[in-house]
Amino acid sequence: MKKINVGVSVFVVQGAQLWSNGLNQNLAFLVMLLQQSPQVGKVFLLNGGDLDHMPADMGLEGLNAPLVRPADVTHELDVVIEMGAQLPLPWLHHVRALGVKIITFFVGHTYADNAEAPMFDGPSGQIFNGTPWHEIWTLPHHMKASGPLLRTVSRVPVIAVPHIWSPLFIQKQIDAVEKDGHQFGYQPSSGADRPGWRAAIFEPNISVVKSGFIPMLVCEQAYRLDQRSVSMMMVMNTVQMKEHPTFNRFAINLDLTRDHKASYEPRVAFVECMAQHKMNAVVSHQWECGLNYLYYDALYGGYPLIHNSEYLAADGIGIYYPHFEASIGGQAMLDAWRQEPEFWDDYKKAGAAYLRKLDPAHPDNVDAFVKRLQFSVEGKP
Repeated sequence: MKKINVGVSVFVVQGAQLWSNGLNQNLAFLVMLLQQSPQVGKVFLLNGGDLDHMPADMGLEGLNAPLVRPADVTHELDVVIEMGAQLPLPWLHHVRALGVKIITFFVGHTYADNAEAPMFDGPSGQIFNGTPWHEIWTLPHHMKASGPLLRTVSRVPVIAVPHIWSPLFIQKQIDAVEKDGHQFGYQPSSGADRPGWRAAIFEPNISVVKSGFIPMLVCEQAYRLDQRSVSMMMVMNTVQMKEHPTFNRFAINLDLTRDHKASYEPRVAFVECMAQHKMNAVVSHQWECGLNYLYYDALYGGYPLIHNSEYLAADGIGIYYPHFEASIGGQAMLDAWRQEPEFWDDYKKAGAAYLRKLDPAHPDNVDAFVKRLQFSVEGKP
């Protein structure tokens, strides 16, 4: 059987960073997965940007996949996965005419991205410009809000593929902070005089999909129920909102703010924040976006993760509260804070087992993606 050669688009531009969003990580994990399969031949990174080399901050230089201009591999490809960058439309039509299959992989919240950008004069993302799709891939947690939109716009099948993750990148960050003498990873306390949690909130606050408002209220409710439970609430990505009257009045109404136990910060990298600032819990909220690398990073460190993801809850992972129920989240946070170290031993084991299922090298994940490639190329699994 002929091996399938795949090109995955990447946006190579000055200033591109691995940690600016989840896209480049997702792209890297996909390339790693494809390289595990004997059914896949060559994997190319199709350069959709304006640089001719991979910026070091993108973190993709170790993928062992050549960075090429699309036109340079026109006759070597069987499948194009448009993912990190939109590729030139004339070239896509050309390779489709040659028999190449065109897949676009939407890893973001397509509904929110496309609805909010024109409403709030934000930067444009994916533009529906007539890409000659054969099928579209997206992630399971985007199927409800974005799947119908993509299916109607594209007129092609929309397929949910697994959300994959590896500790490759976060481990490099951990090694760096521990080399500087900082400790990463949750260390539980016990006894009646245990210290309150230093809770970190990392929502990007650029969309209602991931906003810090509900996590702030979760921490506030836990604090109101027992002031010993929260010693600090550190809210990242809020500097740009501090002087906005709406956010300002919301924040100063919290007991945590009034008692000088809240901090409103710029963007801070996860590992740096947790290790250097000695944070020991992560509080999160999402809207139709229940699978996140933030969750996996927190679980990798064994940290208490207070979340509203039904996906994690289905496997008993983390500390769950439903929907927008901040008061229930506060109670769940308080109950977790009161747990003894034995609870956290089991918690870490469950988290580690869950993360192993996300590995790009896991046979189930490789099989799921390669079957889609084979179906696209051959019309059968």
